Amino acid sequence: MRVLLVTGNYLPGKNGGIENYSHWLATLLLQNHFEIEVAALNVNENEDYFYEGVKVNYLKGSFSVFESLLEKGNFDICHFHEYSEFGGIEIPWFKKAREHSKKVFFTFHLPYFTCYKGDFRYKGTEDCNTFSNSKRCTECVIADKIGYENHRSEIVLKSVAGLMKLTGSKKKLEEKIISKYQKLSDLIATCDNIFIYADWFKNILFENGYADDSIKKIPYKTKTNISGLNAARDYSIRNKILFVGRIQHQKGLHLLCKAMNGITTRDIQLDVYGNIMDRDYYDQCIKEYSFNFKGTTNYVQMLGILKEYDFLILPSIFPEMYSLIIKDSFYEQLPVIASSSKGNKDVIVDGVNGFLFDYDNAKDLAGTIDRAYQLKDNGWVPVFSEPGNPEKDIEEIVSYYL
Repeated sequence: MRVLLVTGNYLPGKNGGIENYSHWLATLLLQNHFEIEVAALNVNENEDYFYEGVKVNYLKGSFSVFESLLEKGNFDICHFHEYSEFGGIEIPWFKKAREHSKKVFFTFHLPYFTCYKGDFRYKGTEDCNTFSNSKRCTECVIADKIGYENHRSEIVLKSVAGLMKLTGSKKKLEEKIISKYQKLSDLIATCDNIFIYADWFKNILFENGYADDSIKKIPYKTKTNISGLNAARDYSIRNKILFVGRIQHQKGLHLLCKAMNGITTRDIQLDVYGNIMDRDYYDQCIKEYSFNFKGTTNYVQMLGILKEYDFLILPSIFPEMYSLIIKDSFYEQLPVIASSSKGNKDVIVDGVNGFLFDYDNAKDLAGTIDRAYQLKDNGWVPVFSEPGNPEKDIEEIVSYYL
């Protein structure tokens, strides 16, 4: 069985959650005697290459190169791990894969096709599960544009919405919102299997009328069993925390830097791991607070590094489907302090396996870090649920490709 995994990028050039998950899956399928190749829209290597036994085809950002690969590759399954609008991996790619492959799969690593703003925050003030009510969503987007979260003036909101209606821009905005979630119907119609590993996102799809047999909740990445890892943990206080993720606004490093300046009760070392996606943003963050930038490291090394810290900090200001680094931190018995965005709040139990702070709130993050250390001073240790049955999970995942 020949399987093509399609991504936006790949290891080692980009070392994010999607890339690590895709490589974990590729390795798993290779171990189970599948023929695996990867097609990456863009790679730092700028050529085809092999990475740890996986052939990576460089698509040069081109649909025609992708089409040629499909025609020559004779793949049984084409499995997409990314969707990117405006010249990236879009619906026509899925339809072309449908023409040349026996089956087409898609995994939701991010909440594509749903909330127009991407944050599931109604008017920026409250959690929201609705993305298919175009009028409500239009009002929400307008509220976001005028900074409603700061002034909360219904009079201003109605006035701006009224002006937009007169000029026709409100109708155009609503049409864009409808177009976004209608693509979800196109995706469902094109794919044989759509994989989701986060309960919250599957529930939201169902609430908005997208309950299809092709949408399957699957086990997430299984526990890595490597000698020296997953051993009993020493919970002595190190006064060290770490951030792991892409260095860009959505990941919230700026919030953490502001929070660190607000902590005066103890001296805490902050280490930052990740790809710098936005150099200006990075410069702003390190100017705000002088952290130790550690760059990127490979997956196995990162698992070992986790044991050197008291807490992982995940200050995301967008929904995390189910962050790979949270999963691995739990496997390595490292508690997590995270924003109360969707995804995070579904897996972190405050005071049990970590702590939650108010969404997009640096002051509350500082208070939460302080609270966590005070509890740790008094003997608090985290409690983690059992990782389940890795063998059974692997068997289920592999079964979809047979």
